[in-house]
Parts: sequence; C-alpha cells; structure tokens
Amino acid sequence: MKKKILVLASAVLLVAAAAAAFLIFGSADSHKADLMLHLKLDEGKGLMVSDASGNLADVELDYHLAHAAYTEDQEPQWRKDGVKGGCLLFDGTTYITYNKNHIKVSGSALTVSAWIAPRTFEWDDPNAADNGNDNLTAIIGQSSKEENRGFILGYQRHGRLSFQVGTGDEWLSVWTNGDNLKKYEWNHVAATFDAEGGDMKLYLNGELVASRSVPAGAEIAHAKNRTLIVGRNGEGERLTAGFLNAISGYLDDVKLYSCALTGEEIANAYNKTQVPEIKFEEIWLQNVLTDDYTRTQFHGGPYQFWMNEPHAPVYYNGMYHLFFQENMSGSYWRNICWGHLVSTDMVNWKPVKEAITPTEDSVVPDGVWSGGATLDKNGVPLLFFTAGNDAYGKVEGLISNQNIGVAYPADLADPELTDWVICDELAIIQKGGEGRRGEFRDPHIWREGDSWYMAICTGSTANSSSGSAILYTTDTLELLPHGTIDQNWVYRGPIYEMENQAITYGKTWELPVILPISNESGTITKYVFIFSPAPADIADNKIYYFLGDFNISTGKFTPDESFGGLPRLMDYGANVFTGPSGFIDPVSGDAIIFSIMQDQRGAGEQGASGWAHTVGLARRVWLTEDGSDVMTAPVEALNTLEEKVLVNETDLTLEQANEKLSQVSGDMLHIKLTVDVSKASEFGINMKKGGKLTAQAAVLAAKKEKEAAK
Repeated sequence: MKKKILVLASAVLLVAAAAAAFLIFGSADSHKADLMLHLKLDEGKGLMVSDASGNLADVELDYHLAHAAYTEDQEPQWRKDGVKGGCLLFDGTTYITYNKNHIKVSGSALTVSAWIAPRTFEWDDPNAADNGNDNLTAIIGQSSKEENRGFILGYQRHGRLSFQVGTGDEWLSVWTNGDNLKKYEWNHVAATFDAEGGDMKLYLNGELVASRSVPAGAEIAHAKNRTLIVGRNGEGERLTAGFLNAISGYLDDVKLYSCALTGEEIANAYNKTQVPEIKFEEIWLQNVLTDDYTRTQFHGGPYQFWMNEPHAPVYYNGMYHLFFQENMSGSYWRNICWGHLVSTDMVNWKPVKEAITPTEDSVVPDGVWSGGATLDKNGVPLLFFTAGNDAYGKVEGLISNQNIGVAYPADLADPELTDWVICDELAIIQKGGEGRRGEFRDPHIWREGDSWYMAICTGSTANSSSGSAILYTTDTLELLPHGTIDQNWVYRGPIYEMENQAITYGKTWELPVILPISNESGTITKYVFIFSPAPADIADNKIYYFLGDFNISTGKFTPDESFGGLPRLMDYGANVFTGPSGFIDPVSGDAIIFSIMQDQRGAGEQGASGWAHTVGLARRVWLTEDGSDVMTAPVEALNTLEEKVLVNETDLTLEQANEKLSQVSGDMLHIKLTVDVSKASEFGINMKKGGKLTAQAAVLAAKKEKEAAK
C-alpha cells in the first residue's frame, strides 16, 4: 500500500479540512481527500491568500510595493481573468510563503500542478548543471538540494521545465527536452512522483513530456527547516536588490496532492478546461510607479525594473525608436534583453514590448547586448545587436561569446514596430586577428553615400591594456524575401588607437559612436568619435570624445592636433552619464546623442523602489563656430513642456539668486543657469532639499574663490 505524503498542520485546521474540501469540491474531485494545498488565487484584492483545501491558514503574500518605500502602498496585481476565476501577476518580487511547521512534504507519492503564463525567462549558464548551480525559477517548492531533501517544480533557461525531489540519499531530476513553456500564453504544468510505480513524470498541457525511473522504495525526504514557497525558489540567490529565480508572469490554480495522479486524469483535467487568451497590456510590465517622488518623468525607460545603455536610435515612418538593455524580472543586472521605446519628439517616450530576447536554437541564446540600427537600401529598419552565446567553444566557427546578429520588423505597417524577427545567421562573426578575442560588441552603424559603416567595441591586439574600436563596411544591405539579408561586411581594421594609453581610458572602448557634425553656419564639418572606457572598475567609465577627420576610404580616424592625443570628457559628474549612442536625425539633420542617466542609488534602494536608471535627455551636438570643440544641448522639443515662467532674471549675485529661487518649488522644473565661473571654483544647483514627497526650492550653491592674496 502506498505511503501518503505527510502533512502536519494545526489541530484546528485538520478538523476543518474534510468539511472544507467537501464544500469546495463536492464530488467533482475524486482526490479531494489527498489535496494538501489549493491556491485558486481568486481573491482579487488585498494581501491575504487563502488555501481552498482548508488545510492551511490564510497567509500574507510578499509584494515589494505593498509596503512601498518611495510611493503610496499598492495592492498586489490581481487579475479577474485567469484560467479558473481570477489569477495573480507575480512580477519577480511576488511570492507566497507557508510556515515550515504547518506543511511538511514527504513520502512516496506526490502530484504538483499549476497554470502559468511567463512573461520572461531567467538567463542561466548553459554549463550550470555541470557546475551544480542550475537553480530553477520555482513555481512551488520546499527543498534543500544540498541535503537531498524536499521537492521543487519550476523552469529555467528558455522555459525548460524540471521536476526535482530529494530522497535523503540522492537528488532526482527530470527535465523536458524541447517541450518548453511559451511566454505570454497559459501553460498547464503537472508533475508526479510515484515510488510504487517507480517513476517521476512531467506533463505540459495534458501531455507527458518527460519521465525517469526512481529507485525502488524511494521516498521524498522532508526538507527540514525549509518553508514551502510559491512563486520563488527558496534556495535561489538573494541579491541586495531582490531575489533571483522568482516567477515573472501569471500564476493560477496551484495544487499539491499526496498521491500520484495518472496521465489520463491529468489529460482529462486539461482537456476540460477552456483556456482563455491573455491581454498583453495586463500581463506585461505595469505602469505602477507614477507616484514615485524619486522617479523622473521625462527620461525614457521601462515602466519597472532595471535598464542600461540606450542604443540603436532609428527614425521610421514618423516615429523615433530607441532600444536599451533591460531586465524584466527585477531592479538588478541580469537576464538581458532589448527593451524598446517609441516617441514622436524624442522627449515623450513610451515603453513597448521588448524587441529581442535570448532565444533557444537561435544566434542569441545567452543575452542580447547593445547595438545599433540603420535603414537598408529600401528603407527597412534593421537592428544589429551583440549576440551572446556562452557555448561558443562547442559551436563550429565561433571563437567568442560575442558576435553580431541582426533583426528586422515582423510588420512594417505597425507604427510602433512591436515585433522583431531574429535572422537565422549572424551578420558578423569575430575571427582571429579581428579585435581582441572575447571583446567584440556594441556595433554602431551609419551610412555614408552608398556604403554602410560599422564600428565595434574591442580591445587593442597590440596592447592588452588599451581599448580600441574596429571597422567593418559593406556596399550592400538589403532585406530579402524569406527573412534573409544581403550583406557582405568586410573587415577594415582598427579605426583609431591611442599611443601609450593610460588605463583611465579603458581596456576596451564600449559603445563607440562616429558621427559627422558641423558648426551652425555650416562652414566646418568634422567627425566626433565618442566612446565609454571599460571596465568600470579600473577605467573612468564616463563619455569621452575626440574631434577629427574620418577617412571613408581608409576607414581611419585622425584626431585634431589640438586634442594632444587625449580625449575630452563630454559629460562631467560622478559617473552619471555613460553608455553613449547616437544618430543623425533625418528630420532636423542634427547629430543626436543618448546616454544612460545612472541614478547613483544603492542596490537596496533600487530594489525597494522597483526601478533602476533612466535614459538621459536626448541632446543635439554641433561644432563651435571655429570648429575647435563640441557644443551640446537638449533637443528643442524639451521646451514644449514649459507651462509657466517662474523666474527670469540676469546679472544676479549668489545671494540675489538664492532669494529669487527661495520662492520656487515644484516636482518638475526646467532650469537654465548661466554662471560667471571667473569668481567661483565650484557651482551647481541643489534640489530636493526637503523631506519625503516635499519639493523644496532650488538653491544655487557656489563656493567663492579665496582672496587672490591667499
């Protein structure tokens, strides 16, 4: 006779269990006596979650904005339209925990089932299983893998499913192979452990997709001192900004049985369910941070979580598009895909669906890093991105985990170009002698006449401590039918390398940008060569630039002699503006530069607030009238945001300026300041000097020089 899973709960709860199960299930569930936990997730409001089996007391779920640090407390993201009744959006910070003394899973039989609709998958090292750190994004689990105890059901890289149990003696796992979860769709997942039958099985949408045998007499050993958690892996890594291995997406109708359901029972339950379609706008990243008093309002970025490096600006059919590195699971660096912003004026940005994500059996399985954009010969937008592939040593022809991929719009009639198709072949593969091996990323692409030019970040092959950018060119670039691209990129060598370069300027030059710029009278045109030294732990990771000449025939850049062989800072400050990108705006003809605006907060604050970093204001760059240096200013459209002039004064002393500004307050102010620096060694503006949710007057702070005699 099979042993049942042992469930310990308080005496009062056990007495009520049978009656509650009958009221809820009637005679519909033939295994109601075996039901240990049933989360319908139909609550629709509040923080409390009920177990419909009646075995466990209500618990308060964890949601990072329920007790918000920088905005008003918010409700968890309940939804009315789940698979069965309502459901809950687990956003990467949401999970449910049951006391370790109230439910202890062990024994010879178990069934776990749930409905899940993921919106993203966590990245994971393809060699993680060999290294023993292949943690699952957990649907539900109570496990101690180190002690070979407990169980966990979840998924990992690209939505690959796994069910794992510990017998005390060993850790047993079953994985799917090709039968993965689908994003933004409902998936029914079920797993069984059956010691009497001698197997473990995994089911996806009613079909058996994986199984394995288990040792005779094997039982699930209770994971002592481990809580049962829904929506997060209790053994996943905890970062200062949040947890890894937590669900991002919908979850509904989670069940635990102390018996092993048959495949027929699982299939029948699935086939009898009418699976609804999901409204994308309700499952995607939500605009829930509008009242965060620390968050800027006219700097582009995702609705939630982490971003970095805006890049690949392109204009198509009346709309500006800007892309960025994004993590859709939390406010920390991980799981990189390409976020997507659209705008009609480069000031008011709207986030839309992520453009490119790591995809199994594609050229980019392991992270989509920064890149550039251009139009092909017929005006079709193309995205060129850094394609991460950490299995490069096992893939024929790849010597690096960084190569250049390309994508094109799925529907050119879509004004927001929401969906993109990754081409089956890489645009450029790094070859020996073409830049430093393993440093081959961030393509910037621009067009000169009938040719396209691509600058790529790398390091010098002559000096391992020096940065570099290399060039590729082509005279043909065209999207052909059936998704192939006619392109023939030719390696042209380094664009420019500094002699005896100091480590300040980096071992690599990330996000290289080359653009022609002119003075306002149009009499002088030069090229600006912009880059960001890396890595940030040893280099000055700000935005630097040279002015000079770019020879389109030789592909070489020559800095102006006035620069003395050293670049100049484009942005000052404590590493706030980094990660440059740029293009020539076809509407105005101006050269436009973008950058990250790093928020300079600690990871704990970023996690508590639910966001990290924004896009800096779009800026046009041009030459001084004599062509000796670069000028920069926000795009003119920024002025359209002004509603009322509060102060307009000139020739003020420090005291007079402070007096005028003492009458000014507000959360969004457009401030233009001109300072005579001949009498001040430091100057700036102090803002937000008050407490929470209180905007104080801006105060001009200047440090007067000491007397000349001193």
